[in-house]
Amino acid sequence: MAAASAVAERMSVPTLDASLDALVAILIAGPDVKSVSDLAGKTIAIDDRYSEASVGRVRTAMIAAGAPDVELSKGRATAIGRLVSKEVPAAVVGLVSVSAADSFPELTRLRTFRVPLAPRAANKQP
Repeated sequence: MAAASAVAERMSVPTLDASLDALVAILIAGPDVKSVSDLAGKTIAIDDRYSEASVGRVRTAMIAAGAPDVELSKGRATAIGRLVSKEVPAAVVGLVSVSAADSFPELTRLRTFRVPLAPRAANKQP
C-alpha cells in the first residue's frame, strides 16, 4: 500500500481546470471492486485541491462509466491515504493526460480504472 501511495502522489500533480478537456481520472479501488459500476451509490475520495467544477466533471464521468449516485468526498487526508486506511472503497488519485493514464502502473492488490472526462461543452452565445 505504501507503494500505491507513492505512485499516486507522483502522478497527482495539480492540474489547472483550463486543461481538463483531454483528461482521464485515475481511480484506484480495493480488490473487491471489479468495475466502476460496483461503486454506484458509494462515497469516493478525491483530493481537496480540485475545484468544484473539476469534481462535477469527475462525477459526471463516473456516472457515464456506470456508477450513478456516486458521491465524491474531500477530506483532510489525501484521497489515496483514505483508501489505504479503508475509509473509502476507492479514490480519485489524479486527473492526468491520456498518455499519463495509459502509463499509470497497475498496483498490487488494488484495481486501477481510467475514467475519461467528457470534453467541456462549448460556450454557447445566445
